[in-house]
Amino acid sequence: MQTKKSPQPRESDVVEGVMQNLRRLFKVVESYSRSVEAQFGLTGPQLWALSELGRSAPLSLKDLAARMHLTPSTVVGVIDRLLAKGLVQRAQDPADRRRVSLSLSPEGKALLATAPSPAQGRLIEGLNQLDPKQLTALSAGLDRLVELTDAKQVEARFFFSEE
Repeated sequence: MQTKKSPQPRESDVVEGVMQNLRRLFKVVESYSRSVEAQFGLTGPQLWALSELGRSAPLSLKDLAARMHLTPSTVVGVIDRLLAKGLVQRAQDPADRRRVSLSLSPEGKALLATAPSPAQGRLIEGLNQLDPKQLTALSAGLDRLVELTDAKQVEARFFFSEE
């Protein structure tokens, strides 16, 4: 008995599906970020930094940036804004006075207790749940798409943020 093969989807249908999924991802991150900012007065990156500090403080700026998959120079502005809002505190590391550690202030802990999880963190959690082959294929495909759209030189540190 012969089994029938499912017909391959047309390339235009695959492109349409990819575009729809990209729009869904961008839309959910954008609307989530706007909602958090309106309700809590925090940008997505600020909430993400607070969340990482809440999970593992005290952290150096370098360690926080690594947890956020960003460069320390990118995270400096976020931390400066959180310090100005009184949500984060900076202290010298007693073991190495050249090193500064960051932690949540009491106000930061209180705010974080009521705040939702950051959108970027949700994306990273989703990526971490892909099996290695899926993640590698997605990475290769996105790298190629960035190359084909001449977007390689675009600096995109955060989703939908002024930071």
